[in-house]
Amino acid sequence: MMSWQRASLVPASVCFALLLPSCATPPGPRAIETPSAAAVAPSAAGRSSDAPPAVRQDQPVLVGTVLSVTDGDTIKVQLSSGPITVRFDSIDAPEKSQPWGREAYAALYQRLGQQVVALDVMTQDRYERLVAVVYLGDENINGWLVQQGHAWAYRQYLNERDYCIWEATARASNLGLWSLPATSWYAPWEWRNAQRGDAGSFTDYSNETAERCIGSMRRSGHSAGASTRLALTPSPTPPSGECLIKGNISQNGRIYHVPGSPSYNSTKIDESSGERWFCTEAEAQAAGWRAPKR
Repeated sequence: MMSWQRASLVPASVCFALLLPSCATPPGPRAIETPSAAAVAPSAAGRSSDAPPAVRQDQPVLVGTVLSVTDGDTIKVQLSSGPITVRFDSIDAPEKSQPWGREAYAALYQRLGQQVVALDVMTQDRYERLVAVVYLGDENINGWLVQQGHAWAYRQYLNERDYCIWEATARASNLGLWSLPATSWYAPWEWRNAQRGDAGSFTDYSNETAERCIGSMRRSGHSAGASTRLALTPSPTPPSGECLIKGNISQNGRIYHVPGSPSYNSTKIDESSGERWFCTEAEAQAAGWRAPKR
């Protein structure tokens, strides 16, 4: 089986300075779709010579080719089962309409355009996008975006405190958006609220620290300790009494099972992996699922 690597992006000096018990890399990706060795050959493009050593992982993830880049934290990926929109987990890049938004988009486009990537899926959001950690070879691109100053640690949805450390390091080094005047440091989530007319004044992040960012994880209900996944337990029953079709994801792709079919009763739906329930076969097919092969 192909082994994936995951790289820690936290400089040792930063870990020591913050006296954190560990700057642990997140747990290994969960087995979802097994890639071929040819399709997922790791790429060293863009890796700095002093990058920290990668940590080997033995569990494959969803693999596909980047079709397009929407903005600094969203891409469209072609999987074997069809195209899917992917939102990067734990980070928030500036919107295109705000300072550094187009630069963040351009950086991600240059880094990932038409590349083969691996997706460690965390959940599926309300817009039916997969929320995932995206890997290019052995490099965590979510972390790379924050480390280069192209994205913020997304306080409300953080799963790992490392993102706070990477953001603080980029800010101290005046990288990316942090090279702009502090008066232009608009948190993307507040910018979107302002565009909708929902927000008051913007938060002043000119004196932000990694510790305060980590503290916001506690306030938002996430742990600032060991790495965690947005865990949703498998759902044996559908959310609606009428939506009984099971949308399963396996190494064979995205397959739906209707009541009475051979695999229906044995199939469990785990919504944290992007699996879901459908009301009709047409709905399942439109979302990229297919019927089992006879």
